[in-house]
Amino acid sequence: MTLILAVYIISLALVLSEAFLPGLVVGVLGLSGLGWSIWQAWTTRGWPTGLGLLVIAVILIPAAVLKAIRRIQLHARIDGTGATLSNLLPGMEGTAATPLRPAGAAIFNGNRTDVLTRGEPLDRGAAIRIVAIEGNHVVVAHAERRES
Repeated sequence: MTLILAVYIISLALVLSEAFLPGLVVGVLGLSGLGWSIWQAWTTRGWPTGLGLLVIAVILIPAAVLKAIRRIQLHARIDGTGATLSNLLPGMEGTAATPLRPAGAAIFNGNRTDVLTRGEPLDRGAAIRIVAIEGNHVVVAHAERRES
């Protein structure tokens, strides 16, 4: 019975790990081991033991799969609050949110957007100005901060 339980537990682990290691081999090995261990328990220990192992597998596997699926964010919402190219105009000034080497992110009017420089690296927090919008690329350059 120890061998049967060991194969049963290892097989359950293999079936559950199939969700994270796709490729069918691990799942097939796990299902084969489950089938073998349930069959052995049924024939050597009687139908109550085999049925008990079967019920545990039938309840445990779907419950674990459902719990794993809930952790994966399948229902994420995209709210669209980021800056769009239509909001951005050449001459607008903002701040580099990340180091620009030469690509990075910047903040314009409180919205974060991806930007490019023409090759010059800029540090995070540097004052920048939009010099061009080329297709879907926002090109920026260093801007001198004005004292008010």
